[in-house]
Amino acid sequence: MNQPPPINPTVKSSLNIDRETLQSDKSGAENIAFCDSVFVKAFKAGASDIHFEPFAQAFRVRMRVDGDLSQIAAGPAADYPQIASRVKILSELDIAERRRPQEGRLRLTIEDRAVDYRVSLVPTRFGEKIVLRVVDATGLKADLTKLGMSSREAQLMNAATARPDGMILVTGPTGSGKTTTLYSALNQLNRMDRNVSTIEDPVEFDVFGITQINVRRDLNMDFPQVLRLLLRQDPDVILVGEIRDTETAKTSFQAALTGHMVLSTLHTNDTASAIARLRDMDVEPFLINSALNLIIAQRLVRRICQHCRTPVQISAAQLKSLGISEDQAAKATFCRGQGCTKCNGSGARGRVAIFEMLDMSANIRDRVFENASADEIKRQAIKEGMRTLRISALAKAFQGVITLDEASIYASRD
Repeated sequence: MNQPPPINPTVKSSLNIDRETLQSDKSGAENIAFCDSVFVKAFKAGASDIHFEPFAQAFRVRMRVDGDLSQIAAGPAADYPQIASRVKILSELDIAERRRPQEGRLRLTIEDRAVDYRVSLVPTRFGEKIVLRVVDATGLKADLTKLGMSSREAQLMNAATARPDGMILVTGPTGSGKTTTLYSALNQLNRMDRNVSTIEDPVEFDVFGITQINVRRDLNMDFPQVLRLLLRQDPDVILVGEIRDTETAKTSFQAALTGHMVLSTLHTNDTASAIARLRDMDVEPFLINSALNLIIAQRLVRRICQHCRTPVQISAAQLKSLGISEDQAAKATFCRGQGCTKCNGSGARGRVAIFEMLDMSANIRDRVFENASADEIKRQAIKEGMRTLRISALAKAFQGVITLDEASIYASRD
């Protein structure tokens, strides 16, 4: 159960007390040292996010490592205003503003390495919740197989990005690595002879040579509006951060039809569902068939720690439940992490992506034109060699990259 931090606050609070009047027993230097220690702990653990969360009598700090949140610090509620102010000062945000959301960026140097964070503040009942997300451009890979793609999947991606026009869609939930995949593709397209632009909410990575634009709804600069402006600036490649509505969808497809390479994301569970989602947005089948080149679905799964990785035997019952034959199991190397200091005893360190790629072949285009269901489109793609998320996850388990338990999360979904 998610219990509050075990804190005995130095100042008692109630709902009737103005929280800004609470006085901390700590000096400013102590609160600065507290924040510094949090950043160092998160950095050493390889955290992707840091959460500062205020409650009635205490606050806690959690970090997300390989997808899981865990607490790393806590303190009395009286200390939190100074902690929040410290983060806001570092992020160059307004420390006097406590009633409106704020967003910013933060760069720290930890152990001689520059670490960039995207900062988001949201007012809550007991103070401002602060979330810092690590923005690490070193995760962008020129070699797509290092992201987790098979050689065939990397070939499909390279073939799609080599075309002068058309659209590539990446689908998946928030936090599944879609932006990293798209920026890795953009890195290959970012050449002196190309005009590359992005429209994002907000910009994730700072990349030299690419024009990057933040969406500003308060200034009537939403995705479709900015996209129409960019089309007047002689673009070759455009990344649209997310397609969420009909206007953005249709404008993006029109751009892909008129000689531009368009890359974007969509929130669907798999590749075939993306086509159904586009239909829901009133994108006509002829537009989908004419412009769409490739759909990618992806997830991030926990990689076995390489320092404590050891082979394991899998029971016949578990193999049967996952549809794995004895012959397949005999060729596999199933592993797990025993737990060590490198992985903090978890047995997992880092994450790797699993992919499902739907190439818009002639047969697939026929199914789209016939208004076939997502299931029919998926079956046709599998006939043509598409590896589903299930197969991709099991393949990595066979290779000993992830555990079979991790793969089983996706193995029961197809």
